[in-house]
Amino acid sequence: MISEDKKNKFLAIVFYSIIAAYSYLVLTIGSGNDILFWSYEEFIFGTVISIILASVTYWLIPIKITGRLLNPFFYLGLIIYFAGPFFIALLIANVEVMYRIISGKIKPAIVKVDPEIQDEMGVYLLVNSITLSPGTLTIGTDPEKRKLFIHCLYWNKSKDYAAVPKDVAGFLHYFLKKLFR
Repeated sequence: MISEDKKNKFLAIVFYSIIAAYSYLVLTIGSGNDILFWSYEEFIFGTVISIILASVTYWLIPIKITGRLLNPFFYLGLIIYFAGPFFIALLIANVEVMYRIISGKIKPAIVKVDPEIQDEMGVYLLVNSITLSPGTLTIGTDPEKRKLFIHCLYWNKSKDYAAVPKDVAGFLHYFLKKLFR
């Protein structure tokens, strides 16, 4: 009988291998003509490197593989999130940072925020979305209390105010909560 931990490790390595191999094949398309658009050597090399990278990735980031990661509609939701709300928030944040720098209206602060998302991958995407948006930067996390420490370029609330994700991530938090419910 295979233990649950070994089964999850195997699924994770297979999952990471498929993603790495697919990425490699997309990036090297058209470089051969033996197997459709690839050469045999390139296909074998890509597969071996993908398995090695998957093993190292699982060792560095041991994420439990759930049914959501195998659902193609989840990836469609991620693509829609990055092409729509995230891109719009990124544009707005760039304009706002430009305004703050030109006008000199800067009031920096470090705030503690509860992400309000239970899924580990959802919190990870929220943290990266906050960090990629100009004017905000995630400087730390407290995994036990599930809190994020975020540096904001402009904070107009009082020091006693309990920050919520909407204050630092805008409407991105709403979409991530829907995606990771």
